[in-house]
Amino acid sequence: MQEKRTKTLNFVPNNTTMPHLRIFLILSFYAATLLLPSPVQSLHAQTLPSLAERLAALAAEANAQPYYTGICVYDLTADQTVFESGAHKAMRPASTQKILTAVAALDRLGKDAVFTTQALQQGYMEGTTLVGNVVVRGGFDPVFSYDDLRRMARAIHDAGIDSIAGQLVADVSMTDGLPLGNGWCWDDVPSSLIPYLTPLLFNHEQDIDSRSKQCVEDPDQYFLRILQRELRQLGVSCRDGIAQPLAVNLQPATAQRVLYVERHTVEQTLGPMMKKSDNLHAEALFYLLGSSAKFSRTGWKDCAAQVENLLRKVGADTDNVSVADGSGLSLYNYVTPRTLVQVLRYAYLQPAIYTVLLPSLPVAGVDGTLERRMLRSPAQRNVRAKTGTCMGVITLAGYATAADGHHLAFAILCNGPMKGDAARALQDKICQELVR
Repeated sequence: MQEKRTKTLNFVPNNTTMPHLRIFLILSFYAATLLLPSPVQSLHAQTLPSLAERLAALAAEANAQPYYTGICVYDLTADQTVFESGAHKAMRPASTQKILTAVAALDRLGKDAVFTTQALQQGYMEGTTLVGNVVVRGGFDPVFSYDDLRRMARAIHDAGIDSIAGQLVADVSMTDGLPLGNGWCWDDVPSSLIPYLTPLLFNHEQDIDSRSKQCVEDPDQYFLRILQRELRQLGVSCRDGIAQPLAVNLQPATAQRVLYVERHTVEQTLGPMMKKSDNLHAEALFYLLGSSAKFSRTGWKDCAAQVENLLRKVGADTDNVSVADGSGLSLYNYVTPRTLVQVLRYAYLQPAIYTVLLPSLPVAGVDGTLERRMLRSPAQRNVRAKTGTCMGVITLAGYATAADGHHLAFAILCNGPMKGDAARALQDKICQELVR
């Protein structure tokens, strides 16, 4: 029986073809290694979650806590939403409300708009005696200092007035006269944190007479008392007693001469308002904003209307927003994380606003209310944001710079935490993810 043979095709190169085969095999190998991802790259792609995935994990952690958290993150460079969780929910903003006040004021008034405090002569001169009053018209200037008041007293003296037969009078007609903001707690008392609202005041960090509570409890009368003292030291005779504040604007025919004018800008106000979260500066800016549409007897509704104009301008859902004051102290303020980010995005797109707003914000691990937060972490110096703190409310909103150079806007509102440290720790973790 003949054996069945299987035919095979064997390529047996000769001496001429061998070098070409070797070259072909080597080139094929290197081509394959270039086309295929490296093991390191493949492992990195499989193990490193996206920013949205990392934020989702932190949002799940937040949602497991016994309080509410809303998060919104927007990539300003790519102009797209990165992540949202509860971003549409209306929540109390605490002092992140100041972002709305600041951007609205910068948008409508500009950084060079001024607070104006004036000393006016009411009456006529008989020799060096003013037969009438010196009226000080307040412009709600929170930056007005003791040095400014001393210059005012000097200007009155240098106007040739050695004696005032009438009185020193406070013109506080700029506002409606309500001493506290809309929705402030009934048991709040005037203090450096919860200021008495009047258009005539000192920078409240300058209590000239530390023995007196009048600085915070009755600031317009305190202002006139210190002015009276300064005038007497300059040799100007003044009657004892201070007139009650005027609630009606002086008519030009009654106020015959301007004796002194002091001005400070919106930009000068923003630093203390945002870095230190100063409530008086925020309320002053709120009322300056309102008085731009209604100078005399301005109320909180006039001010809120200007902030609401901004919200409509940026496309916010105003049905889920309530503006009650400028500082965030009010229990009636409500805003969504998405609305805050919309305002931050609008500010970013307006160089005239952004170049003033950004340096006013606290820098993580460096200054302001973020000085002791995110220290020795990637977020240090890469996050600029406004904090918010009151009973049951911990918030944070602002800007972050990611490792790839992208600029992000974010808002993280926590409502209901009984222990603020836990909510702050969560916010800091989110910020650290933003800059990775």
